[in-house]
This record gives sequence, structure tokens and C-alpha cells, in this order.
Amino acid sequence: MASPIAASSNIDSSGSSVVQARQPKLSPEFIAQHYPSEAKLLHVHLIHRHGERTPASHLFPSISPRYWNFCAQGNRLHADFAKAVKVYSPNSETDKDGNNYQQWYNYMFKSENYKNTSIFPKDNLSKAHGNDKSQFTADTCAFGQLTDVGRQSLTALGLHMRALYMDALGFLPAVPRPGDNNEPTEDLYLRTSSYSRAFESLQHALGGMYPNLPANSPLFRINVRPRNRENLYPDYHCEITNRLHTEKAIESIKLFAEDYATLHKDIPQIPSLREPFEVELKRRTAHGSLFVWDTTSSMRSHGLPLPKEIDDELIARLSNMSAVEYLHPTMRSIQLARMQIGPLVGELADNVVGVVEADRGIVTGKQRPPKMSIYSGHDTTVGPLLAVFGDDLAGSPSLATSATPMWPPFASSLRIELLKDSASPYPTIQPSWAGDLANHSEDMSAIPPEERIRPLNVPDSLYRWAPRQTDNASAVPFNPRATRDYYVRIWYNDRSVQLPACRDPGAHHTKLGPSVCTLDGFFKQIARFVPSESETIQERLALAEAQSQSHQ
Repeated sequence: MASPIAASSNIDSSGSSVVQARQPKLSPEFIAQHYPSEAKLLHVHLIHRHGERTPASHLFPSISPRYWNFCAQGNRLHADFAKAVKVYSPNSETDKDGNNYQQWYNYMFKSENYKNTSIFPKDNLSKAHGNDKSQFTADTCAFGQLTDVGRQSLTALGLHMRALYMDALGFLPAVPRPGDNNEPTEDLYLRTSSYSRAFESLQHALGGMYPNLPANSPLFRINVRPRNRENLYPDYHCEITNRLHTEKAIESIKLFAEDYATLHKDIPQIPSLREPFEVELKRRTAHGSLFVWDTTSSMRSHGLPLPKEIDDELIARLSNMSAVEYLHPTMRSIQLARMQIGPLVGELADNVVGVVEADRGIVTGKQRPPKMSIYSGHDTTVGPLLAVFGDDLAGSPSLATSATPMWPPFASSLRIELLKDSASPYPTIQPSWAGDLANHSEDMSAIPPEERIRPLNVPDSLYRWAPRQTDNASAVPFNPRATRDYYVRIWYNDRSVQLPACRDPGAHHTKLGPSVCTLDGFFKQIARFVPSESETIQERLALAEAQSQSHQ
């Protein structure tokens, strides 16, 4: 049967090939170098951006088609599911066979109105499309919808996870194991934001990890939080955070003022971009590049023709200045990073602690931790986390002029691996920040965030442990080296990330190098980004007052 993507588009290179090109080649040498036998893998966090999608809004009708026809497979799945759970019934008068795509499309995407844009009235929109020949068909996508290209990309990511963690390392079972009493598998913890593109991306990643499962296979439990409790992306309804981000974005733009001014001078020289850019720019104080990047990157990833002036160089400049507008402020402001992504960082730390405790046999009253935790999110998940980890992508002085696009691409991923190595020598020298160890066992909330040695939610009991311990942890002397067997490595797509706190010789693995942090080095890196609930409230109140006074 022909591929639904091939049948509905003229894509030059599939999403799967792009994702595969970003992943490390799993040669025997690669495995031997990065996964030596003495380093046992205990847990993996996989945090990925959703796959390719249509633009979030229709801002450039002069260059982009009215109808993006890249959703044949997705629309069919939406319709079949809606019928199966009886939330959609076709109108028998107009759709006797239940195949009227216009009807079910209007049902599935009733909150979307494809004729509306944020800046163009309907009559201008029709004129702007000019010679556009696209038609509304069964393949037509909504705004922001995961396309069939994106489905391919996430399937490819899942296949890579299978090749590494199942086939090469034997870390995950080749077939998911059922939980107790035939409950959903406990080997995986799965969470996604409530956006359909993230949810469906997770489904396709699982399809790549476990292809062709029999019908009686264990179920997967997918966790979705209501938006008022979501921590996979910043709270866009918090005006305090939004104002702080705008302030920091303006500061970042000033650091790259010449590059930014040149880009904003060049874009209006492209006739097809002039009007929407100039109109939209008036509405946005500090995100002028980001909305142009959103449309052009989506078009490029789907093989749609762009004006000749929008070449690889301009695409890279748009990507990098988008990073200046959004990622660089988070890198420069610990306060902003705490507010944007701190709750998720705290959750990741909780997960790591749970795995260490389980490895020590401390699982009383707790469910066995999963082997892998997968979070399906957005560029606004991956980008701020890169800033927290101190990655050069967010803070490099050459960010604006790099020939490599810096914005986290579709289907990009972060992997946080927790390792245990009891055989290799532990660093014999203390890291430069070891002076903070004097406060290691004190009330961490009394210590300024920048000076903390570990996040507030990492319990003191983690350092009051000894082999064969059976009694109360408080009776065991505090040992700042109690975590010496545990290490953390972070991958961003095909490269390892060197955390600043772990570059010190006393804070990384003696054989595997700076990319493999001691657990304490990892905790030190993220400690300042994990506030307590009371700190969050106090910080926001103080910031709100400061903002109020500045606007008087």
C-alpha cells in the first residue's frame, strides 16, 4: 500500500531520515566507549519535542498555502477513533458511508477556523493567496496539527530508542511486561502535555519502540495533567512571568543588537514577507523573529517551496535570533528559568532520587520505579531545560551568527541517563564548589538558591545511608560521599551535554570524562532552579511589586 505521506505531498526527505541523521550511530565502538560494562544503566528520562506540525497560525498567506495537505494518516486516525468511541456520528443524509471528511473535520477541529488569521481580514486573505491552488481535502491539516511527517519523525525516534536500549544494551524488555494484576506496564512512565500534537507524538514514539505488538499486549498508561497544573511548558497565563521574559528578551536582543537590526532590515526587503512582518511586529515587543521562523521552518520541513530570498542562511539566522529572543533570556536569568521550568526540574530530581532509593532497596510502601520516563512536550520544554543544563546552545556568544540553526528542531530530544559504577575510581579531589558542602546537611531553604548544593526536594536521607542499613536513616551519620556510585549523563540529540558544574575534575567520572557528572555535580547544576512553593510565591509577589513600581 502506498504511504499516506507520499500520496499527499511532495516531501523531498522524510521526517524519519532527518531524525535518524540527528542520532548517534550505534556502532560497537560507540557502545563500548559510552556504555562500558562497569557502568550500569539504572534509568533514562526521554524528553522530546513533538514532531513536525503545521504553523501555529496563518500569518504569511502570501508564501504559505491556504490548505496544508499533510494529514492523511492523522485525519483518518482521528475519525476512526471518534467513531469507535461513539463521540461522532455521521449525518446519514449527507454521509451514508461515514466518509464525509468535511463533516468529521468540522467536528474534530471545531475550535479551529482555518479562514481566520491574527492580522488579515477574510477578504485580504483571499487576495493574498493569489495563485494558490491548494484545496480542502481529506488530508487537510488544522493549525498546529501534527502532520504525517511528524508521525514519521517520532516513529524514527522510537526506533532509535529500541535500537539502543533494547537491542544494543538489553536495558528495556523487547516486549512490554505487564504490571501487577495485569495492570499497564510499569517499565515506562509516560506523560504528555494536553496538546494533541504532543499526545500523538508520544503514541508514535511508542509505536517505534514496540512495533507490531500483538493485541493481547499490556496497555500503556499515559498521564496528562490539566493545564493549570502543567509543568512541561511555562505558564503563559502568568503575567508576572510574561513581563519578566519580555524584559529579559529585550536585554538579550541588545546584546545582539547589530545582528538583530540587520535581520529586521533584511526581512522587509522580501516582498512576500514585508506586510505581515511589519504589521505583526507592531504587536510583539520582543518576538519578531520567532513568528517568522515558525512558518518558514514548517514549510521547509514539509518540502514546500519558499521564495528564493529565504535561503539556508536566512533560515539559520531566523532560528538563532529566535533563540536570542526566547532561550537566551532563560539562560541569563536564573529567576526566569525557575519560573518557567523549575517545577519540571524538581520532578526530574524526584525521579532520580526514587531510582537511587530503589537501587539501595529502599522501596517500602513505594511502587517500583520505571526504567524509562518519557515526557512528550514542546520546544518550550526542551529549550528552557537546555538553559538549565547550561548548554552552549542557549548562551553561546556566536549564537546569532552560527550556520547551524539553534532552535530545538521538531522531534529533538533530551535523554538523562542515571548510571551506577562501583568499580571505577571516584574523583579524589573536591570540585571547586565543594565549600558549599559545609551546608550540605542543613536546612537547604535557609541557603540562597545560587549557593545550594542540591535541590530542596532531594532528602537528607539520601546521604544518611550505608550498605546493609535496616534501621532509621537518621541514626546513620551524614556522609557527603554517600552518592559516590551514581552518575548522570545528558544527551541532546546526538551529542552529550557538558554541565558547567560537572566540568570540574572533582565532579565527573574519572574515566568517561566531563560529560558524565557525579550525582552531586548534577544536583549542584540544577539546585538553584528548584524553588520551594513558598519561595515561588514570595518571588512572584516581590517581582509583581517591582514591576508595578517600574510602570508607575
